[in-house]
Amino acid sequence: MIEFFNVSKVYNDHVYALQGVNLSIEKGEFVFLVGPSGAGKTTFVKLLYRQEKASKGQVFFDGYNLGKLRRKDIPFYRRRIGVVFQDFKLLPQKTAYENVAFALVVTEATQKEIEKKVPSILEMVGLEDKWNSYPHELSGGEQQRVAIARALVNTPQLLIADEPTGNLDPDTSWEIMDLISRVNRMGTTVLMATHARDIVNTMKKRVIALENGQVVRDQAKGGYGDEA
Repeated sequence: MIEFFNVSKVYNDHVYALQGVNLSIEKGEFVFLVGPSGAGKTTFVKLLYRQEKASKGQVFFDGYNLGKLRRKDIPFYRRRIGVVFQDFKLLPQKTAYENVAFALVVTEATQKEIEKKVPSILEMVGLEDKWNSYPHELSGGEQQRVAIARALVNTPQLLIADEPTGNLDPDTSWEIMDLISRVNRMGTTVLMATHARDIVNTMKKRVIALENGQVVRDQAKGGYGDEA
């Protein structure tokens, strides 16, 4: 599903964020992306949702060369990917329902589709009683659930979670991980960038460790590791 062939990303002609990355991720996998700050995790993620282009090498998603995507095609490509961020990125003047619906509005979904999909996805993430709540009325965990619902409402093939538990307490973090695991079991590929050592060590999923822009470890059923 995802393939990196000798991928490098260079900023300002000499700063390497990624160097010679080669890897593949299969459909339905759950992969942790770990490494110290500045290791290249954020750049890796940005290449996948085409906020950035590789300086060298090729990135493929489901057979499509992302480096050759035309600008006008990028929004359509992104409908196949859901992204969840550490800081939620909810629209503060919109309710939970409206935040999730917005992801459908921008894809020109019909009102009938919105009325069918939004309640269903909010129920799936356990927020069936929070439709009319605004972000400031929700806990951190509830806000992240809204963000996950928004990421999933278009039924993406891939869920990218960039430090999704970084602003949450341990108990809430595990609730969010249980939800993301359930999404993965339903068939969605998950790539999660994280510093959460306990989560990685407990879940024993595939671990890709980056250091100085290079893959230093790619381990099935791995742990966080000292280099990360």
